Amino acid sequence: MSNKIFKLHRAARSAEKRGFTLVEMLVVIGVIGILAALLLPTLSSAKAQARSTVCKNHLHQIGLAMASFVADRQRYPTVKDWEPGSSFFDTWADKLKPYYPLDWTNTSWHCPEYIARRGVVQFQRAVYGIERSKFVIATSYSYNAHGINYDLGLNNAWGPSGIPEQQVHAPSEMYTVADARAYQNKILPGPSGGDEMDPWGMPPGFIRLELDPPHAQAYNIVFGDGHVSLVKRKDYLYPPRTAHNWNRDNQPHPEVWKPKSEWEVQN
Repeated sequence: MSNKIFKLHRAARSAEKRGFTLVEMLVVIGVIGILAALLLPTLSSAKAQARSTVCKNHLHQIGLAMASFVADRQRYPTVKDWEPGSSFFDTWADKLKPYYPLDWTNTSWHCPEYIARRGVVQFQRAVYGIERSKFVIATSYSYNAHGINYDLGLNNAWGPSGIPEQQVHAPSEMYTVADARAYQNKILPGPSGGDEMDPWGMPPGFIRLELDPPHAQAYNIVFGDGHVSLVKRKDYLYPPRTAHNWNRDNQPHPEVWKPKSEWEVQN
């Protein structure tokens, strides 16, 4: 009897030492792989959402700086100021510097999703009075100069600069600053964004390749009253839905729209 007990005990100890078989190990690895595949999209989505939240915080600060600028001067900033024959050149973002501690060429000023995609932030001051002088800019945030300072937003004609505050009829519905529509530049290695918002075509000097919006087919936008909203591309760039948001008088002005064939969104 004792011999049988000994054999059973030895068999049990042998089973304890045996460990996993190859099949069992492959099953465990397969289960881990399935769980990882299920979790990775969630983690990626969570990271993208976190970057979008940081972007909104940046735009909120920019909106506060814009509001302070307007309150002090009773006018909106021009998109660019320069003195012919000199190296002086200021952008709308330069004008907000007294109200926002970060220099806009600092990557911490920009959308983290744009930076994560290796977006380029480059500023080269123009020098006027010499042959072939140029101004190069690539940024992740753009200013609605066409709606605020030009001719009613949806065409590209030059108009008055630095318009008075009272000419923006509905600040809570007026686009002021947004994620730039990023393009692949011919020269720069990463995505590039222009300093002016544009609902129509593509900035000159760029390959005709618009990159995906930074936040799940949408752009973060700060409005004239300082609030920030996520606006889907299909609405943002479709005039019948949002043309009034581009214009300082809060009217759509279909008389200045480009032909429908030139709209970035068709329906």
